Amino acid sequence: MKLVFFFALFALTISCNKKQEVYISCEQQHKKAKNDFNNNKFIYFDYLQSNDFDRKLYSRLLQENNITLDTLVPEGCIPLSSTDLNNEHCYIQMMNNNLNAKFGHRFFDSLRLKATIKNN
Repeated sequence: MKLVFFFALFALTISCNKKQEVYISCEQQHKKAKNDFNNNKFIYFDYLQSNDFDRKLYSRLLQENNITLDTLVPEGCIPLSSTDLNNEHCYIQMMNNNLNAKFGHRFFDSLRLKATIKNN
């Protein structure tokens, strides 16, 4: 009986030792985005839209330029500051700004338009 008790206590202790989240400042997120960008790890963050365009085709067109598409879900009623504890919005903003500076705003719009035309 004691063995079962100690085993249960051990299992409970292991399950409660979750890896602690490490706070990442906005400045650190900016540095990470800049580093990823300089290493050609391009990630374009775009909101999930219900437009009439083929998202898979849009993603494929971006991949032809070595850009990965990541989808953002529109914010709800909860303020970003209370839900974004690791300042991921800083990374997203910096990465998208860098990509827009490199390729231009019209580049992403033109690919979205191509995906729209091909879908219709």
